[in-house]
Amino acid sequence: MAKEDKSIWLIFFEGIKIFALNIHKFLLYMAFPVLGQLLGLVLIFGLTYWFTRNYQNLAVKYTSLNDFSTMLTVVIITVIPGLLIWARAFWDYLVAYVAINSMTEGYLNTGRVYDFTAHNEIVTKRTFSFIALWLLFSIFCLVSFIPVFWIIGAVFFVYFLLIFQVFTYEDGISPVGIFKRSLNLIKGKFARTFLLMALLTIFTYYFLPAGLSVIFDSLNLTGVLGKIFEAWAYTLPLPLEVFQRFNISITPELIGKEMVSQLVFFIVVGFTLPVRSICWTLWYKNLYFDSSSEVIEKKRKSSKKVSAKTFKIEKRGIDPEIIRRARLEDDEY
Repeated sequence: MAKEDKSIWLIFFEGIKIFALNIHKFLLYMAFPVLGQLLGLVLIFGLTYWFTRNYQNLAVKYTSLNDFSTMLTVVIITVIPGLLIWARAFWDYLVAYVAINSMTEGYLNTGRVYDFTAHNEIVTKRTFSFIALWLLFSIFCLVSFIPVFWIIGAVFFVYFLLIFQVFTYEDGISPVGIFKRSLNLIKGKFARTFLLMALLTIFTYYFLPAGLSVIFDSLNLTGVLGKIFEAWAYTLPLPLEVFQRFNISITPELIGKEMVSQLVFFIVVGFTLPVRSICWTLWYKNLYFDSSSEVIEKKRKSSKKVSAKTFKIEKRGIDPEIIRRARLEDDEY
């Protein structure tokens, strides 16, 4: 019996539903990857800002700081803690692109989201391939930013949207092969894939950030944080007078407001990564079934005799250990 091809709207709302039913677990899982990056940046720039503002007083008290090499060493030591926190949080955020796919599979099989560590191991067991995949994707994005490649880059970006789902669920494919596999899955489904991407972009990149901005404004957080960023902007070596000569209005006040806007955007987009990953996983499963059915049908037509063997694309099933842990109490995870 053929499986019904799901509509994009059904997948979109099903993804939101899965996220909403498990929002506390997804927010907990994304807390360090998102807030850890912010904490790292606050430590990096905050301590650097403090050192810069108090350098003259410190240099009088500690004469060794008058030496450039000593001063540089102190700055580096000051930056290292924040940099380490940021790097670890950033790595965990990249890992989430794959782990959440596995969590979605686990939810569809058991009705629960559980055992974050086990899902992370999908990446840690294939770290080299995962890094190579991100490296290739980064190179592709950099090339796509070149104006002459904007259109073709945008088209292939849609075709490569399922690379992390392919990495999660299919074994024995090289990083380059993962891009080809994603392209083959989406081939013939470009318009529907683009529609899903547009829905997710509008919902998580525009609608939800606008909603959080309203909350920030109502709680006066926008004004408080804006003053903090504004004070920091005054210490920047920006040629504000030069900008003004060219009628470019860049002021510390504007920088402060824009920083708050970007902060809200970063928080929302970071914490809603599960929504996007869940939807793309559901779309991958839909396309995977279609591609498997087509291959089986072609093989059946080309065969003169009925064979007991059936074609199946090599696919990694969910780890039995994860299923076992799903039966344990939620409090253990």
